[in-house]
Amino acid sequence: MKWIGLTGGIATGKTTVKKHIESLGLPVVDADEISHLLTQPFELGYQKILTNFGPDYFLKDQSLDRRKLAELIFKNPEKKILLESILHPLIRDRVQQRRKYLAQAGHKFCFYDVPLLFEKNMQSDFDKIVLVWCDEASQLTRLMKRNSFTVEQAQSRIQNQLDFSIKIKNSHSCIDNSTSVSSLVIQLNHLVSRLKSEYAA
Repeated sequence: MKWIGLTGGIATGKTTVKKHIESLGLPVVDADEISHLLTQPFELGYQKILTNFGPDYFLKDQSLDRRKLAELIFKNPEKKILLESILHPLIRDRVQQRRKYLAQAGHKFCFYDVPLLFEKNMQSDFDKIVLVWCDEASQLTRLMKRNSFTVEQAQSRIQNQLDFSIKIKNSHSCIDNSTSVSSLVIQLNHLVSRLKSEYAA
């Protein structure tokens, strides 16, 4: 089974892309979704975060305070490394389980939705890489609206990721989500059709 990396910058519409790909009957393994599951109350990731970060990063209902934890690791590189050392091995194991299942089910190719593919130097893990991107103004506006960020907060998050020019240069396919949903759908349908033809799915 071919393994296709699906990535993009923050607030570029990758979730919309993922949903459309799934609507076409194709599997997408989602790194963020797996991370979320592993940090549900009393899962292994949850327990390890509680042990290493303490109860201050949990809400009254015992769920993880994701926003507070995200603010901490954005400002503190050592805490970010600690969190990654906890979650990444767990995520990798769960992803491999899912990948094996999908291959045994007969899928010719599968997308792996991983936001920081380039930032984590994961290019060699994939047969192809698909990048979702948009113009800077759209990205900034979407991020401010989605996360209720100020301009400064949104810009700092965007600047913390690799520039699109580097990602575009190193991707096999680039999906421009700067304009309309209909344009996005046309691009995705064309991509999927091409992949099905290439891999005889």
